[in-house]
Amino acid sequence: MSERIRAQRRSSRTIRVLSIVSLSLTLAAMLSGLLFVYRTTGGTLFLFSAVAPVFVILAITLFAVAQILEFRQRHKLFEIEPSPEGWTVFRQGDPADSAYFIRSGEVEVVDEETGSIIRSLGPGDYFGEIALIADSPRSATIRTVTKVELAVLGKRNFLNMMRLLPTTEEAILQTVQERATHDVEAKMEPRPGD
Repeated sequence: MSERIRAQRRSSRTIRVLSIVSLSLTLAAMLSGLLFVYRTTGGTLFLFSAVAPVFVILAITLFAVAQILEFRQRHKLFEIEPSPEGWTVFRQGDPADSAYFIRSGEVEVVDEETGSIIRSLGPGDYFGEIALIADSPRSATIRTVTKVELAVLGKRNFLNMMRLLPTTEEAILQTVQERATHDVEAKMEPRPGD
């Protein structure tokens, strides 16, 4: 399981716990009010007038924090994913669900059929976009050479970015064209021993 999925689960679990605690505090405040109405004594008056407002304020605060966390989780453009050395990000033929932008480290693009390294990519480079644009399986395997930090952009967000930012679309399509041209030229070059 990737670190990205673990982080999403931890965040979702935190939001659930905050929501449950918030609702429990609200319920406790309501019960103190009902107890005061049902049986008015000095103790229920203290609960209703002093403790219940504290419960309500805590409940509102926790609920607001949970809502902010959920909003940030839902509207986050990139997921940051650290990857160890020698890790396979994806394999040739895998379904495409994200584009990856390298923040630090180095990866190599491998052709599974020949076992050859097509190219190396480093900070500022990106990969995985070709399969998203073509709506096809991954065309190569990506393996980390060093410890890498990747910014992962989901398919829907990537396609929206391409649609909304014409200059970004042009730059990405130019990179795709350059890579395709390079790959064709590399396949046409005679190999040693041929």
